[in-house]
Amino acid sequence: MEPSTTNCPCSINGLQIITELRTVQPVVELGTVLDIVQRVYTHGKDVLQCQDCRESPHSSYVMLPALAEQCLSLFEAVCIAYNITRGNMLFDPSVLAFEEPLPQFICMRSKTVLGQIELDERESVMLVRTLLGRNLMKILEVLETLQKIFRPLGKEASEGGRCAGPATLRACESSVEATMRRFAVFMKQVEDNSGRLFIHSRLVVVANTDSCRGVKDDEEE
Repeated sequence: MEPSTTNCPCSINGLQIITELRTVQPVVELGTVLDIVQRVYTHGKDVLQCQDCRESPHSSYVMLPALAEQCLSLFEAVCIAYNITRGNMLFDPSVLAFEEPLPQFICMRSKTVLGQIELDERESVMLVRTLLGRNLMKILEVLETLQKIFRPLGKEASEGGRCAGPATLRACESSVEATMRRFAVFMKQVEDNSGRLFIHSRLVVVANTDSCRGVKDDEEE
C-alpha cells in the first residue's frame, strides 16, 4: 500500500483506525462496537468525498473493505452475545470463499436501559438487532458507493492518467464485491421478520440513536 503524496489526511486516518482496531481489547462492550462502526462510517464518507483520494485511489480506497471486514467481525461478536444469528456456518471462511478468518472479538453483554427503565430480555435483543441493522446499512452504504466509484475509475485508468493501473483497481473492486457478499450473508442471518412488529414505540426512539445506554425517552406514555 503506497502512502498518499498529497496533503490529504485520509490515508493516515485510515491507517490509524486499522492500527487501533488491531490493538483493541478482544473483549468489548456494545457501546464500543457502535462507536468504532460510527468512526469507520464517518471515515468512509470522508474518503468517498475527497477529491485527492479519487486521484490516488490505490491508498485510501483499499483500506475501506478492510475496515468493513473489521466491523463485520465486531458485528459477529454482538450477534453471539445476544443470540441473534440463526446459523452456525455464517462466519466459516470456507463457506464464504475467504482465505483467512476475521479477527475474533467477544462482546460483553451488559444491561440495556432506556432512561431509567431496564429493558427485558426480548426488548434488549430487539433493540440490539435494530441497532445492528442500522449500522450494517451504514457500512454497506460506503461499500456500495465505493463500488460505483470504481467503475469510471477503471475506465479512466485504462485510458491513462491515473496513478493506479487497471489491475490495481480491479483488485480493489474485487475486494469490495467480496466484502459486500459477506455482508449480504450476514444480513440474511440477522434479519427477523417475526420480531419487527414487536418493537415498541420506546424501542423505536432508542433505535434512532447509535447508543443503547443512557437514552432518554422523548415520548411520554
